[in-house]
Amino acid sequence: MFQKVHAPSPSTDTPAVAASGLAVVYGRLPVLHNVELTIAQGKTILVVGPNGAGKSTLLSCLAGALRPTAGEMRWFGETSPRCRPVRKQIGFVGQEPGVYAELTVMENLLFAGRMYGVAKVHQRVAILLESSNLLRQADRPVGRLSEGMKQRVAILRALVHEPRLAVLDEPTTKLDANGFEWLEWLLDEFRSAGRTVCIASHDNRCRVWADRTVQLDAGQIVAIRPGGEREAELQRSA
Repeated sequence: MFQKVHAPSPSTDTPAVAASGLAVVYGRLPVLHNVELTIAQGKTILVVGPNGAGKSTLLSCLAGALRPTAGEMRWFGETSPRCRPVRKQIGFVGQEPGVYAELTVMENLLFAGRMYGVAKVHQRVAILLESSNLLRQADRPVGRLSEGMKQRVAILRALVHEPRLAVLDEPTTKLDANGFEWLEWLLDEFRSAGRTVCIASHDNRCRVWADRTVQLDAGQIVAIRPGGEREAELQRSA
């Protein structure tokens, strides 16, 4: 479903995304301060922290959806997310679903696919719908779907163009148990193709997906530690 990404050799590998001296200030309120974060291609990171820590703001910056007040962002070595080659490399699910309620599931995915210049877009959308068991919902307006189904559509919309980097803000919050299993399978497919994932979540089940877990507090990174099974092994041996 996702074509394999052929990453450069380790000696010349360019990070999928890198933040240097990142700061975001709303009015007089600092939200992020001096964030330094590099995500290697093909890796998955999980951003955790309490409410108000700045997780959503950080993910918006990593996705190129928010311009930081200070600092530098790079995506695959490029500094501007607005140029078409970089924009096509990123898929983003923010706090809002980002889908059109009056359009059907099929229409939403076709619209996104055309916007990103996906070749054979009808075929691509059909593959996504069939592999995600959403064919029966294809002709339903998104506004008539449950919140969990809307979230599924939002995730597919973000991945329809096979981005090299997926940035997902609390992707599991509206999903039931079946929806969580579906997302786990979808991300396994995505990551198996050598693509990069950044997730912010309060859901502890997401920890097993991560190569690294980034702890954010009061707008600053306070810890970066191994994620997934390696984190569990470290905890057991402690």
